[in-house]
Amino acid sequence: MPLVAIPGKIKPIGGDRIIVMDAGTNHQAVHITADALLHDCRPAPGVSYTLSQLSLLEQVASHKFDNGELAFDGNIWITASDIADWQRGRSH
Repeated sequence: MPLVAIPGKIKPIGGDRIIVMDAGTNHQAVHITADALLHDCRPAPGVSYTLSQLSLLEQVASHKFDNGELAFDGNIWITASDIADWQRGRSH
């Protein structure tokens, strides 16, 4: 199921971000770690995520959601290695 970021629901938590995404009839919290934010999806200071950056995070989150890759807290966690794996897999 494609997860879609809910506008206005991107919150900083230390160096990380929590994005609440629409998952059909539910909402799913997606935790983006600081290392992932430094890896091709970090917005410029004071600027919102671009559509391509947000699209990348939505695609990775959707893939993890569909595969049941929820963390101990029930959230989806996206790290730099998830971003790198996704980009490597999509570049073929």
